[in-house]
This record gives sequence, structure tokens and C-alpha cells, in this order.
Amino acid sequence: MVDINKAPNDFFDNWNKIQTMSYKNVIELLVKRSSEKKVLALIQFELDQFSENVQKDLAISETSSFYQEISNLFRDSNWWSTGTVTDACKYYLNCARNNISYFENYVEADSDLSQNQKNEIFALYQLCTLFVSWNAIKDKQIREIIDIRKSLFFR
Repeated sequence: MVDINKAPNDFFDNWNKIQTMSYKNVIELLVKRSSEKKVLALIQFELDQFSENVQKDLAISETSSFYQEISNLFRDSNWWSTGTVTDACKYYLNCARNNISYFENYVEADSDLSQNQKNEIFALYQLCTLFVSWNAIKDKQIREIIDIRKSLFFR
């Protein structure tokens, strides 16, 4: 039997360690090891972690103010040079608070969280990480801003 709480609990149990982990490296690994098709399937898996009403707000679309705000990272090379995994998690939660009513009054990612809150914040982090990776796989310009290579020879 699979423990659905294991990955979120591991993430939050290691919060102090991941505060120094480069987020750029997380994206680079996903870009190198995944394909568009695989990332899209993983995005659907993460979406399924939320109730249907929240899934509608988290669905990727060009008109989504949530994803437009996240896409601001695609123009900020300074953020990518210093951003950590916890910075990304907090940023994504803040974007969700700004754009999705369900998250409006959601607790901080580094506070004392219930199991459900851990699961949802982790799923949100994963979803957004996959969204960024999916865009980086498709767009060389984004990879250049993040300063990652898709393979040994190509950006």
C-alpha cells in the first residue's frame, strides 16, 4: 500500500535542508530527465490531488492569472541565481493566495501544518515545478534565463 503522505512529510521534515538547495537544479534535472509528454502526465497527477473546484482554478491556461504570475519567473534571471526550493514553495503559495480563492487565507508553508495542508502545499509546489519544467523543456529562451542546459551540448 502506498503512503500518500510520505513525499509531503519528507519534504516538510527536511525543510531546513532544502532552504539551501538550489531550485534551478531541481528544474534542470526535470528538464534533462523528462519529456513534454511525461511532464504533462505528472501535472495531471498533481491536479488530481485537489478537489474538483480547485482543479478548475489550477488547470493550466494562457488566461490563468495564477500561471501568468508564476511565469514572471521566466524573466527574472536574478531570482534563478539565488532561489532555493523553499523560496519556490513560498512563492507558489503566495501566487495561489493572490489568484485562487481557495488559497486566499492559507497558512504559511513554514508554519505548523496539518497533514492535509502539507499534502496540498506539496502538491501545489510539485504542480508549479512541473509547469516551470514543461515550459523550460519547450522554450530555449526560458532555459537561458534559468541558466540550465537541456542536454550536455544544448541549452
